[in-house]
Amino acid sequence: MPEPSLFRHYQIVQDTEGNHVELTRNDEQVNVMACDTVQMEFVHCHVLLKALTDRALFEDNCRKLQQIGHPLLARLTDFGEDEGNPFYITTNVDGETLQSYLSRQTELPGWLAVMVATRALEAVAALVSRIDLMPSKPLESLRLLQIGPQSLQVQVADYRLLPSGAKKVRGLKAAFEKQAKFLRSFLVDQSGGGPTLPDAVLPTADFTELLNACLDAAAPENVSAIQSLREALLKLVPDKLAGEIPAAQKPRALLAQQLASYQEVARAVVNRIRIQSQRLDMANPYSMRGTLTKTGRQVLVEQVLPSRLAPAVIAAAAEKAYRLDKKRDFPAIISVALLHEAEGLTCVAEELAEGITLADLLRERRALSVHETYIVLAGLDGALSQLENSGLEARRLRLEDIHLLTGFPREDARSTKLLLTKLTDWPAFSVMLRAHPTLAAMSGRGTDPALILPAPKDGSRSWNAAWLSSVGRFLLALEPLPGAVSEAPANTREIDTVARLLDDELAKARQGSASKRGDFLARYARVVQHHDLVKPAAAPASEPLEPIRSKASRTRPMVENREISASLAPLTTGLAPMAEKPSVGFAELLFRGTSETSPASGPDWAKTAVDAPPTINPHESLLPPDEFVPFWLRAAVFIGGSMVLGGIIAHLSGDATWLKNEVKKPVHAIEAAVPKATPVTRAVPAFEPSPRPDPVPEAPKTPGVGLTPPSGLKNAIGDQ
Repeated sequence: MPEPSLFRHYQIVQDTEGNHVELTRNDEQVNVMACDTVQMEFVHCHVLLKALTDRALFEDNCRKLQQIGHPLLARLTDFGEDEGNPFYITTNVDGETLQSYLSRQTELPGWLAVMVATRALEAVAALVSRIDLMPSKPLESLRLLQIGPQSLQVQVADYRLLPSGAKKVRGLKAAFEKQAKFLRSFLVDQSGGGPTLPDAVLPTADFTELLNACLDAAAPENVSAIQSLREALLKLVPDKLAGEIPAAQKPRALLAQQLASYQEVARAVVNRIRIQSQRLDMANPYSMRGTLTKTGRQVLVEQVLPSRLAPAVIAAAAEKAYRLDKKRDFPAIISVALLHEAEGLTCVAEELAEGITLADLLRERRALSVHETYIVLAGLDGALSQLENSGLEARRLRLEDIHLLTGFPREDARSTKLLLTKLTDWPAFSVMLRAHPTLAAMSGRGTDPALILPAPKDGSRSWNAAWLSSVGRFLLALEPLPGAVSEAPANTREIDTVARLLDDELAKARQGSASKRGDFLARYARVVQHHDLVKPAAAPASEPLEPIRSKASRTRPMVENREISASLAPLTTGLAPMAEKPSVGFAELLFRGTSETSPASGPDWAKTAVDAPPTINPHESLLPPDEFVPFWLRAAVFIGGSMVLGGIIAHLSGDATWLKNEVKKPVHAIEAAVPKATPVTRAVPAFEPSPRPDPVPEAPKTPGVGLTPPSGLKNAIGDQ
């Protein structure tokens, strides 16, 4: 097999036969898959076959896509010209083209067809709102991938950066509305006149033709019409879907065709890991869940990329994370428990983080409040400090890589309730980060909040205030999250004020002068207090919510909410780095009045969560000793206290056993002290005196042979 080709810092991916993996080849461009050796991710190298006719327009359109990204658009990371051939580089979209997917299907369930149409409209609206250039074949430029059991996502993978020649004709808005009417009428007819589409299937050929015509007519002036069509089509989908997407209708993953099969990975680690199930999580479809045979730790197993797919820097990053696990100095970073090579495959196993990811939380809640956003960002600040001190060269952190640990297992019913509960009502949580490269991250799956930031020129990633601001925009639903189940709430005064703060930090980043995280968090709190966004309220007399600490988070800073009126100091203490520790004197006002109702009206499960049994280790309590006391310990303390109290009472009354033995003790002591030559008269009971027949001549009188020795001698013996 020939050595992989290298273009700048991009290694061209090869298949098992040594050929380059081509994704697109037509009369306009050739698109091949490559691996970015700096960013440690897969990319698409688009090489245009024609020389540039307008270099300035080409570079201007590339800068627009590079500076203002979107989760539904493949990030344009680089562009230029090489030996007369213009090129541009985009991040990988790990799915097949929409044209390929629809051509494989003869029929589609009605609800699935509506989902594909709405997701495609979202992606096209994000594209035309940035540049006025729709690809000539939109179905081939859009790629489809599955992100959940019942969720699909459509992303734009290819761009047209120069006009095709003819100017766009006027009246394009009317043309789109006409095509939108055809598509909507077709889907309404398939519903049979009912309010929603049934489970019956519809012909894919007709649906493909109508969808392609509708997307081809999209333009910047049609963004509002696109949103209206999307909202109208969403009404045809039932509120709750039963089951999952059928296997025949699942889109194919793009990177999976170049990797080893799941059976090969399982055989490679069979001596070290017991694979529990091959049921995949669509947010991370390249990992299998298992258990280490020696330690019993729950892990996620996946293969390390071979040299034909990625350079050695990927394997070196995994080995560095594995060595870091032995130190146990960074509890906020998900550890790599195993790095194993067998049967020609190198596999890595990361410890399973039993928690809720930010992506799962936002798909259920859609948006957090400004106060919830603050405590998440404060906890994230502390975890980022550990990441910087660890020395790991993490290039990106997706929302799927940020875990909120609560002490409950992922399958626990209490974790499901937490998804629908405000963070201010949670007993406690801590933040953990996945800092090593995974196949899901390298393939472009998930939501990277850094997409709305300028692409780093040197490939490094600075975890500054701008990155925290980008996360905050997703938490407040100011940026759309793909796959969210509900619409974003209406903007309020609180959200508008904080949004201006976040936009200010992003503007600084685009100018190259990003702030520090500690200064940003201090400004966040000051802005909220200055605009009187929080109404102070008296602290209720109800008992506070105590934190639940899991085994994995005992040595980790906890984000606690002991009382609604408590200060923010417990939330930020130990989380912010010492050099960036903000000085916020008024922060104690931030949590007052965060909920519309008092804590007494909160959910019942939150009040009783402190008394819940251990969920991580059945032989080890989840709570510290001052918060959880086992029954056997309570009984032992009660019995021991009763015995001590009874002994004190007996001593004072004179009935104690040790007081009775004290009278007999001097007799034995005196008999032992009398010399052997001295005659000793045996003590006779008082009721039966023993007469002495012969009087004893002059002999020294020995005191103390009676029942009651003199008081002075008794005291002396006692002193001895």
